Amino acid sequence: MIDRTLIRRKKGLKLNKPILVVGLPGIGNVGKLVAEHLKREFKAEKIGTLYSPHFPHQVVMLKNGGVRIVNNRFYLIKAKKQGSDIVILTGDAQAVSPEGQYEVNAKIVDFFKNGLGGKFIYTIGGYSLGEAIPAKPRVFGNASSKSVIASFKGTDVIFGKSKGIIWGSAGLIVAFAKMQKIDAVCLMGETSFLDVDASAAKSVII
Repeated sequence: MIDRTLIRRKKGLKLNKPILVVGLPGIGNVGKLVAEHLKREFKAEKIGTLYSPHFPHQVVMLKNGGVRIVNNRFYLIKAKKQGSDIVILTGDAQAVSPEGQYEVNAKIVDFFKNGLGGKFIYTIGGYSLGEAIPAKPRVFGNASSKSVIASFKGTDVIFGKSKGIIWGSAGLIVAFAKMQKIDAVCLMGETSFLDVDASAAKSVII
């Protein structure tokens, strides 16, 4: 019975300075597209599953005729030599209530810091201007500290020009990371509000 948010993880994991990349369903599905691309491109290994009663009351139909509960999943890309390992978080949905958003995202940050020993988090999302999909999407950023912003100097990421709010995991994880003294940044590909936008996802990857 799942009556609280919980994470089931692979045992015996030894990670080297892991970085977390969060890409969940949201505006333009930008984050999920980026995460799924990274997962496929680098043949990432599944290392954990997050379950929560705050996810939609649905199941996913499987190709073999079975079903599974809606969840989020952690995948690992092992670094070559001495580089940082990359952990990818993606999944079927985000929490559907404000209380659920707070619980699930706080759990994610706590697991990454205390369970995996992580130090840096990227969240990926979409930034909508309420217009048609731009021909050349820009990438906007908001970060947990000035030092994180400074680390993007010389890149095409635009800080300080986006307005309004960041909905869901893309924003809350950065806020909770700041509270836990973990460096974090939200990268948002410019997109329309409703369409699944592969070009915005590509702009974030590049």
